[in-house]
Amino acid sequence: MRKNSRKSLTREMLLPLSVEKMRALSLENHLAFATVRAGRGDSGQIINLLRVVYLAFFLRQETASGADLDLYRRAEAALDACIERAEQGERWLLLDHEQKALERILAVHDGQLAAASRHGYLTAWDRLQRFATRADRSPILAREPA
Repeated sequence: MRKNSRKSLTREMLLPLSVEKMRALSLENHLAFATVRAGRGDSGQIINLLRVVYLAFFLRQETASGADLDLYRRAEAALDACIERAEQGERWLLLDHEQKALERILAVHDGQLAAASRHGYLTAWDRLQRFATRADRSPILAREPA
């Protein structure tokens, strides 16, 4: 008989994130977006929004929400364009069509936070951390269209 090499998950790891944690994460994300949308952003808010895009991308398998890869590509492109403009001395600001792309990601991610198990969230977070330590350009661009 073969032993299962994976640990069984505890009840706590199978439960959704706490309401307090979910609200705190959502508030942090929406505040970063509002700051950038108002033209008062900086690299910190953009990094936060990139984290949202990539975490939502990694969570899409756990929560079965936000399967459209173009959603992530558009949001990532919007943030890349904002970064390029800032590197040229302009303000950290999202254009109207870029704001819409980020609004959609924030809505999807809020739903994911409400649906994800703690284990699923931590797995996605771990994938995000591994991506951040590599020199890869984008986990989204590395995927083939579905």
